[in-house]
Parts: sequence; C-alpha cells; structure tokens
Amino acid sequence: MTEKKIKRLTADSISSLPNVPEQEFIIEEWGVSLKLKGISKQMQISLGRILDDEGKDAFDYQKELLKTCVVDPELNDDLIMELYNKDSKVVDRIFLAINELNGLGGSADAEEFQV
Repeated sequence: MTEKKIKRLTADSISSLPNVPEQEFIIEEWGVSLKLKGISKQMQISLGRILDDEGKDAFDYQKELLKTCVVDPELNDDLIMELYNKDSKVVDRIFLAINELNGLGGSADAEEFQV
C-alpha cells in the first residue's frame, strides 16, 4: 500500500489552500438553478454574531446567509423578500442545500423550517 506524503502546513502555504466549495443547486419546479458557495470560518463567525445581536432575529440571519451563499444570481434584500413570497417548501430546500454544502443540519427536512 502506498501512503500519501503529507506536508506540514506552513504560513506560506495557507494562501494556496482550497477555498470554500461551490455547487449548482437545481430547482426543478421552477426550471432554474442557483450557484451556491460554502461559508468560510470568518463568515460563520459574522453570521453567528447576528444571532447574538438583540436587534436581530433568525430571519436576519437567513437573509445574510442567502446573500453570502447564493452567488449566482447575487441576492439583495429586495430580491430576498420577493423570493420569500414564493413557495416556502422550495425556499426551505435552498436553505437545506446551503446547510448540506456547509456540513450543517444533519437530516432536517423542509417542514422544520416552516413557521
């Protein structure tokens, strides 16, 4: 068996490490797709601080998550509100795909997101 040679991480090699994953997410009901991007640790910290802010709630977190993780098309607050007026099961599946891309959420299904 051949073992792969593992190199030690160095200060110089950090910038050449792979970035967050990306994936195409297909919304079959609408006949469209979105390009999703995972989050970095820095973004995870920023998103977590939203939940600690007394003036913000889970919906503020969700909006920022969409702005960060949906890279094509690029979403702003107005487009997100328009998206929120669409079928909640489809929108919830976008969040599930984002969570799966980021290794979060386990086996949750879309009904858990509905209010």
